[in-house]
Amino acid sequence: MKKSNQIAILFLFLVLVSCENKKDVIEIYLTKNRIETSDGVPLSIGVKDSIKYQSLVKRFGKEIRIDTLKNDVIFAGHFTASKKDLEKKPFINNSEILGLDFEKSQICFSRSVAIKISNSIKNWRKEHRFGKQFVMCYNNKIILEGYFFNDMASYTSNTYQISFHSSNSNRRNDTIKNISYPISKSLNFKNNNLMKNKELYNAFKNRQIKE
Repeated sequence: MKKSNQIAILFLFLVLVSCENKKDVIEIYLTKNRIETSDGVPLSIGVKDSIKYQSLVKRFGKEIRIDTLKNDVIFAGHFTASKKDLEKKPFINNSEILGLDFEKSQICFSRSVAIKISNSIKNWRKEHRFGKQFVMCYNNKIILEGYFFNDMASYTSNTYQISFHSSNSNRRNDTIKNISYPISKSLNFKNNNLMKNKELYNAFKNRQIKE
C-alpha cells in the first residue's frame, strides 16, 4: 500500500474517532426565568370560590395552577423550553455527569455538582418555592425538562425531577468523589420507569451504572 493511501486511511480513522467522541455530550442547563407550565389552568380560573382562592394565594402564591379534573393543586407541571430560554452556560457540564442507574432511578454526578447545588439553594428558594427548572441536552438537543427539588420538600412536580439533598455534608466532605441523586418522573419511583423515555436511555446507554 502506498504511503499516501496509508496517510489518508489514518486521517479518515482519526476523523471518525473524533466524530464518535463528540456524539456523547450531555449537559444540564437552568432556565433564565420560570417557564409557565402547560398543566391545568390558572388559579383565578380554576377556583371560583373567593374564600378558597384567597386561602390558596395566602398559602402558596398566585403561580400555582389547578387540575380541574382531580380538583388538586399543581405546583410544578410540564413545561416546554427552547434554547433561548436557557442560561448561556450549562449548570452541569458533560464531564460532571458520570452516569445513570436505570434500575435505582439515580443519576450520578461528580462532587463539584453537590457543591454547585449547595451554593445555589439559597437563591433558588428566593426565586421560587416550587423547584428550580432545568433542561437536559444531549448533543445540543433538548431531551428532557424538569425540576431540581429539595428531597425534604412536601410537594413534588408533575414531570421529571432531580431530588437534591438539603444537607451540606457533601460539600464539606473532601473524601466524597461523586454523589447520586434520585431522578424520577413525578412520584413514579418504580424500577426502570426511566427506560420508557427513549431519548434519555439513548443519551445514557454508554453511561449506565449497574451493580
